[in-house]
Amino acid sequence: MSQLWAGFGTSTVADTQAAIHAAVRAAKAQLGDRSPGLAVVTATVEHEGRAIFAALRESLPNVPIHGVTTSLGVLTKQGIVTGADGAVAVLLFASSGNISFSVASTVLGDDARAAGRRAAEQIARNAQPPRVLLFNGSPGRKEDTLAGIAEVLPGIPAFGGSAADHAIVGEWWVFANDGAHRDAVSVAALCGDVAFGGSLLAPFTATSAQAKVTAGQDRHIVSLDGRPAAEVLNQWLDDGLALQLSEGGNILAQTALRPLAIRHETAIGEHFVTIHPSQIHAEDRSIDLFARIQPGENVCMMSGTVEGLTRVLSELHVRAGEKLATEKTRAAILIYCAGCAGAVGGALHDALSTHLGSALADVPLLGMCTFGEQGFIPGLGNVHQDLSVSLLLIGEN
Repeated sequence: MSQLWAGFGTSTVADTQAAIHAAVRAAKAQLGDRSPGLAVVTATVEHEGRAIFAALRESLPNVPIHGVTTSLGVLTKQGIVTGADGAVAVLLFASSGNISFSVASTVLGDDARAAGRRAAEQIARNAQPPRVLLFNGSPGRKEDTLAGIAEVLPGIPAFGGSAADHAIVGEWWVFANDGAHRDAVSVAALCGDVAFGGSLLAPFTATSAQAKVTAGQDRHIVSLDGRPAAEVLNQWLDDGLALQLSEGGNILAQTALRPLAIRHETAIGEHFVTIHPSQIHAEDRSIDLFARIQPGENVCMMSGTVEGLTRVLSELHVRAGEKLATEKTRAAILIYCAGCAGAVGGALHDALSTHLGSALADVPLLGMCTFGEQGFIPGLGNVHQDLSVSLLLIGEN
């Protein structure tokens, strides 16, 4: 008989070594005398990444490590854990029988697709094939990284989010088994008799505003329906981008509740891959994005509310729980877009407790705020999108 156990700990102590040691002690205590087989880690950037890794290696000398930094704080089912000196969190897994773990990582470099293949090839060498992947990495090019993984591990669901800091200034870290990195991807595989239920949702409604991408590529739109893209977006936002049209600048806040999206038909219905516009270039009125578009695609504007961005936590649990009942769940991982967290503000703290506290009962929850979200959509495979929320429930068969 295969069994899975999980232990969770957090700390807001200023000293990084002390904080990690405290979080690990708390997590280990919940495992009893069982040896951990995987450590999933997150922290805010008040703690330096290499110091975090060194403290982890000291506390967990032979345990595989996987994770990324979070914006805002650590999300738990009791609320947000944070403080003036930052926060750290550690989720430990232990197992018996036919359950195992493996980790892989690689620097992204100039070819993110090749990096995805390299990471997946490391996982594929494990004795047991993976059931589900925990996927984290530096922001940018996640579409290519996921495509590379799919070439080696087709059909294996992956859930995760991109590393984050507090101000999009590149202070994030990726935690891998060989160290802390600025530009890397890390993958953890849960193998054997592991059961899971996962859901990725963008809590928005499509509006009638839509247009075709007539020029642009990757994460940059030049024109929509033959007009400068920023002019079209400004019209959709009721002239709310007038200053950025004339001077250029950041538009993350203005579009957090009204992002763009590409609609897809899947075997289980429509799915909108949401895209967060980030910057307007005044010289040509083009727009930078946090997810990919291609010429010829139709984009529409979405609309959301603060209430919708908090209520989605309940919907996530219901959907994920359709595939894994609470009594079989041993741990949960929540990925919550940092842009959504900014739009929600202080309401997120209470929403975590309200919507997930009693629903998860004694199940530990590790959550983080990310700069891009990844998850599995039946009929589409593993996708990268923005302003989204995912919940992965992990347990036993």
